[in-house]
Amino acid sequence: MEQTIIFDYHFLSGIGCWEGGRYNKQIDMYITIENDEGNQEKLIGKVQFQIIYVDQAMEAGYDLYEIFDQKEHTFKLGQDIFDFEVDDIQEDIKEYYDHDFLQSNICILERIEILSEFRCKKLGAKAIKDIIFHFGSSCGLFVGQVFPLQLEPADNDENVWRKSLELNKFSSDEDISFINLKNYYLSMGFDAIPKYKNLIFLNPLRRNDIMDAINLED
Repeated sequence: MEQTIIFDYHFLSGIGCWEGGRYNKQIDMYITIENDEGNQEKLIGKVQFQIIYVDQAMEAGYDLYEIFDQKEHTFKLGQDIFDFEVDDIQEDIKEYYDHDFLQSNICILERIEILSEFRCKKLGAKAIKDIIFHFGSSCGLFVGQVFPLQLEPADNDENVWRKSLELNKFSSDEDISFINLKNYYLSMGFDAIPKYKNLIFLNPLRRNDIMDAINLED
């Protein structure tokens, strides 16, 4: 029976007063294998990312501080990428891309989780390409967080999914782990900008031969 890999996106929105939350969207991608009858057979991966609708938020009267201050880790990341005093992207990032951005909205790639048996099939790279395909026209910058999942504090009651990831197959050496994950993003066409040790960037407006070579039809 023929199998198909599906990228299934989930996020929440609604009517009413969401305040700044409307401009800070958490999105989960579930990667599944389905048979030719459309029935899900297996969950094989997850990608978690956020889109910060900076332009729309500022048009609605919010400033960057308000938008990023809703979550602690988002605020820290916002400080790294944006200058809150001038409500704009940090100057060295702008200079790296010759001030050439489609807009100020950003996509933050937080977690890529792929079952070990599918890690050598470029599935993570194809998932990221699919995200850029769908959201590249609304985001001026994609930012990958370089923090290896295997270095997260161990949980004595880990769930079945986390155990199935077999993170112990990755290096437990902190320096090696960070280098390997950064190289993983670089292999997809992301850019390493000096000073940003734990962040990696992609500007969808710029020509990107590496990302273009990732084939979603294969």
